[in-house]
Amino acid sequence: MTQIETDFIEERTSFDTVLKAIVLISQKQHGINTDGRGVRAVKIFTRQTLTGLSLDKILPSQNFIEDYKEDFWDISSIASLSRNILEGFLSLHFFGLEKVSSNEAELRFFIWQLHRNKEWYNIRKEDNHEDPELEYFKKGIPEQKERIKNHPFLKELSKAQQEKALKGHEIYKTKADFENELNVCKDLRKNYRLLSNLVHPLPLSVERVVNEKGRGLRNEFDMYYSLISMMLARSYLAASTVGIVDLFSDSLEHEFQNEIDSIRILVYKGFEK
Repeated sequence: MTQIETDFIEERTSFDTVLKAIVLISQKQHGINTDGRGVRAVKIFTRQTLTGLSLDKILPSQNFIEDYKEDFWDISSIASLSRNILEGFLSLHFFGLEKVSSNEAELRFFIWQLHRNKEWYNIRKEDNHEDPELEYFKKGIPEQKERIKNHPFLKELSKAQQEKALKGHEIYKTKADFENELNVCKDLRKNYRLLSNLVHPLPLSVERVVNEKGRGLRNEFDMYYSLISMMLARSYLAASTVGIVDLFSDSLEHEFQNEIDSIRILVYKGFEK
């Protein structure tokens, strides 16, 4: 067995450990008494759980060497779901986990609403120009923009963040901000760029399809990219799970102490440098 095969099997075990914990905790999080940010955190965490389960279905299992049916390497799909999990963690942190003042939490919720309504309006407008509900949103969206513009916490943001908020960007922080604030995100821009280039039909992704590479067959290069993608997914799933348990420590920490202890180290495993 080659070193990359050994590394992949070991990482697959770590990914499975995190996935089992996130599924168990996701099933037990109902009925928690919380505020709006907590509700959004639970919803995003549920989405993280589903995406992790989807990734599990397309990742080769530990048995890929013995079972040819498990030996299929769809790099773009693996990278796509891994990037979704990365993005899910950023949303989970911004809208649910991060400790912010009530004023900032309110501003973030107003931006959340504006973004949702703008997207709803634009999608429905293209589908049916005669939809009677469009007028309601045409009136409400400018009012929501004005509410954000006049919000007392807006002036506490940087100029760049203010501009993003006023344009209705759902998250006014940049990837650089997350890198500076969260250790799990220390290489966020580099990792996001790698995953994005593997996801999209861009030159880096397309031109690597040659001979065995990029055709779903096992080879050192595709195994390497699958391994990196899986490690990133495992890291951000673990961070999401630890974050939710810490947020609802009174309800979850005692019940899932063993599971959380086993995955806290998996947030950073392989990324210690």
